[in-house]
Amino acid sequence: MIMRSKLLLIAAAGAALTLSACSDQHAQEVKEGAKAAASDIKDAAHQIANDPDVKEAGTAIKESTKEAAGEVADQAKDLGAKAGQEAKEAGADLKKDAKQGAAESKKQLNEATK
Repeated sequence: MIMRSKLLLIAAAGAALTLSACSDQHAQEVKEGAKAAASDIKDAAHQIANDPDVKEAGTAIKESTKEAAGEVADQAKDLGAKAGQEAKEAGADLKKDAKQGAAESKKQLNEATK
């Protein structure tokens, strides 16, 4: 019986070593596969970054962004000028209305006190 348990223990240890070796081999294969995939991705990214069409598209995007920013700035300046003019006109109208209102109030006050 002791002999049987020793044999079982030895068999179990052998099986564990075999599984461990397979597990190490599998881990190594996965590691190598991951390295290869990372290398492929790095190469693809490098190729994309150096692709003349991609560079041209990037330049076109930068230029159109600059143009759009310039147009927005021009429109903002025009709107600001227009708003300033409208505010000036509104101020003049308000001043005129205030003067007329004051003159009318003075006239009514004079008539009321006579």
